[in-house]
Parts: sequence; C-alpha cells; structure tokens
Amino acid sequence: VDRDTITYNAMINAFGLNGMGSQAAELYREMPNNLRDHVSRICVLNACSHAGLLHEARTIFNEISLKTESIITTMVDCLSRLFMFDEAQKLIEDYEKTNTPSIVMYS
Repeated sequence: VDRDTITYNAMINAFGLNGMGSQAAELYREMPNNLRDHVSRICVLNACSHAGLLHEARTIFNEISLKTESIITTMVDCLSRLFMFDEAQKLIEDYEKTNTPSIVMYS
C-alpha cells in the first residue's frame, strides 16, 4: 500500500470520526483515483453515514465499480441511520442474490 494512500485514508477517517463528513468527502474527491482503495471507500462512506450525508454517500457508492461486502454493509449502515430501511433492505437482497447472506449487514 502506498504511503500517500495510507495518509489520505487516515485523514478521511479522522474527519469522519470527528463529525466532519463534508471535509472527509471533499478530501476523498481531491484524492487521486489511483490512490483510492477499499479502505478509502469504506472510510468516506462511513464518514458520510455518521454525518447524515445521504446524497454524497449515494453518489460515491454509485461510482464504486467493485462493491464488496464491506462497502455494501457500510452503505446499508448509512441508509439505516437515516431511516431508509426499504432501500437498505433492497441492497441486502440484491447482494444476497449472488452471495452468501452476511449477518453483519443486519446488525
């Protein structure tokens, strides 16, 4: 993993942990695409989730080509925090069409 990636991820996560979701999303947008990794995506979605930034989270989620279990779980968390339970359930159902059910998505 590139040191620059680790630095960006640490800053995005720190913004998220300190209630600065907009700054986390802004830094993610400034981050060069080739440095973004699985952790970057989870950190920014988590930051959006905790800050209630549904539009930003949806936009970022829709831009992610490889949606892993962790990324989908983070988006389910975001939707659930904002009482978007039907949409969260649909994400889970779509995931489970081709994957083994994940108990983490339900917690």
